[in-house]
Amino acid sequence: MANFDILTFLEYYADKSSVLNGSGKRSPTLAHQNFYQSAQNLTADSAIDQNVNFTYLAFDANGFASTEASDINTLTINLAATASIVDLTDTAMTGDRLVIASLYTQSIGQDTFSNSANLICRYIGTIDNATIDDTTVSWSVTPAISKQKAQVPSKRISSDLLGRFVAT
Repeated sequence: MANFDILTFLEYYADKSSVLNGSGKRSPTLAHQNFYQSAQNLTADSAIDQNVNFTYLAFDANGFASTEASDINTLTINLAATASIVDLTDTAMTGDRLVIASLYTQSIGQDTFSNSANLICRYIGTIDNATIDDTTVSWSVTPAISKQKAQVPSKRISSDLLGRFVAT
């Protein structure tokens, strides 16, 4: 049985409408990883701006599913309670912020993140709730459904709409 390193990359976007940069790549407001002490690029993901450095931050993420897109479950992220994370959390609770957490495995003992790492899961969601204590900030992240602009049908579905067909 082979051994693997397990790495998590965390992307935070202050505004859901500006996730992509001018080149059509994801460009997070903040980017952290929880494995290497030196900054890393997410080279295994061609959809992210390769100029973004993921800095080290002590955190863990619980609730990943086995699929690449977000699941219907809640993802819990526990972060070290640095002053900047506490301030960010206070700001995030007043808006509809996007969080992307990616879970990767790669061969054990690498000095840097490898572009041949395997994506196990990617969770896309928004911070729904947070708790803060002296050492830890905990985010409850739910699937990326806007809490401020609820997705409701634009037309009411009534019995007279059922069974209508368009003839060409």
